Amino acid sequence: MNKVREFLKGKKAYITAAIGLAGAVIAWADGQIDTVAFLAAVWAAAQAVFIRAGIANEVDKAQADE
Repeated sequence: MNKVREFLKGKKAYITAAIGLAGAVIAWADGQIDTVAFLAAVWAAAQAVFIRAGIANEVDKAQADE
């Protein structure tokens, strides 16, 4: 179990965004959502990834300054 936790460390937000994006693509291709909803889902996934990357950068900078 520790190996799984170690593997997932720092990747959970990216995995969640990828799953959400895949779900949006499937729903859009199936006609369940329109293009506006699809673009909103893509934007939400991109925001999650960018926010996670920004947090990681700030943590790295703070640790380097110590």
